[in-house]
Amino acid sequence: MLSGLVYAMAYPPLGWGGLVVPGLIGLLLVLRGQHGTKARTLGFLHGMTAYGASLSWLLNIFGGMAVMLWCVLAVFTALFAEMQSRASQRGVVGWHFVAFTALNWSAWEFIRAELFSLKMPWMTAGLAIGPNALLPWIGVYGVSFFVVSCTVLITSRMWRSAGVVIIGLVAAVFGSPRHSTPQANDPRTVNVAGIQLEGVSLNEYLAGSQKMPAEIQYVVWPEYAVPYDIRENKRDWKLVQELCRERDITLTFGTQSRPGGGDAWRNIALTLDPSGILGEHTKVHPVHLFDDGTPGKLALPVDTTHGKVGTPICFDCDYEGVVRKMTAAGAEWFVVPTMDAESWSARQHDQHAELARIRACENARWMFVCATSGISQVIDPNGQVHTRLGALKQGTISGWIRRETRLTFYTRFGWLVPWAVLGVAFGCWILLIIPKKRVIRN
Repeated sequence: MLSGLVYAMAYPPLGWGGLVVPGLIGLLLVLRGQHGTKARTLGFLHGMTAYGASLSWLLNIFGGMAVMLWCVLAVFTALFAEMQSRASQRGVVGWHFVAFTALNWSAWEFIRAELFSLKMPWMTAGLAIGPNALLPWIGVYGVSFFVVSCTVLITSRMWRSAGVVIIGLVAAVFGSPRHSTPQANDPRTVNVAGIQLEGVSLNEYLAGSQKMPAEIQYVVWPEYAVPYDIRENKRDWKLVQELCRERDITLTFGTQSRPGGGDAWRNIALTLDPSGILGEHTKVHPVHLFDDGTPGKLALPVDTTHGKVGTPICFDCDYEGVVRKMTAAGAEWFVVPTMDAESWSARQHDQHAELARIRACENARWMFVCATSGISQVIDPNGQVHTRLGALKQGTISGWIRRETRLTFYTRFGWLVPWAVLGVAFGCWILLIIPKKRVIRN
């Protein structure tokens, strides 16, 4: 439980990322020599403490049911502990044990984050490290593999190898350069502004946009800025079109689409300019346990006069697929309408904001995130924040972004790393589950 608490401290609001290593070391040490129910219980206690401490804000959303969600997440740590105990019983030692432990943790983490029905990509080991030079190559789940490798090398007292991995991770974090702020005279740059407001009428967004400086070229409103199908409201739709024509801007904002006016609806990011509608994106990953619309299936950028723009919505950026697919399809930069309710607490906002930085770094793209009550931010292709409007604040945020076209190794091939890890780990699990043949001697 102590190591689980240390693990939780690696994430916001403290954000002491390096503590992810001792948090995992404590778990590995306590599992030594433990088998069966005791090993599973120890793993569960570590997970329950870690998730309960860090994701305590879930109580604000789900009340007592949050405890059940923590239990579900803790089961994955218990499964990790179960397979660790089986490997130990089979006599797996040395480098084989190092490799298996890294595979075992990373595979369960990937299942929890991306494949499980209640998938939760928060609090992965790689996420604690933050944006770094490894992300454009192997992604956040690949970084998790190296973090866990470091911890098991330490617990196995392979000091020289552990030192090499630690130096590599430190170099990846601090060796990642910060992009300079784009210059206005660069033809690839766009001056973007967003309005961070929650629970206000369309008039508030229109008024805020009218007050923006004349040089603003692109405006973003948050997810659910217009919580109805605006195209079905002739007055409101006319006002938005007039805003684009009068200010000569491109506008992306969160609204709904209700084809035929029925009960079925989609949560969309709608993009238009003075010429009319340019495109829309339907949210691919609705929030679990919420009525968040029918999920979309496509992840394509929108063609604008400012290049091809990816418009993922909020939760879409929590998972690796949507941003990667948009980038591979030609997205040169991203605007992200987001809803993080004020009642969910600043801690939730801080933790959620980290995932957008990871996606930007994995795919080497500028991102402009506009949230209801924070955190809105301008993120460069290395995942570094240039401009930020903090949690539980209201106002506008603006900044320059630059269009990028280079595809990272991760966007092309590196996204397959966690799948390869899962495949190898699955093979190992099968071998450990199959009873070992006993040799009968006469």
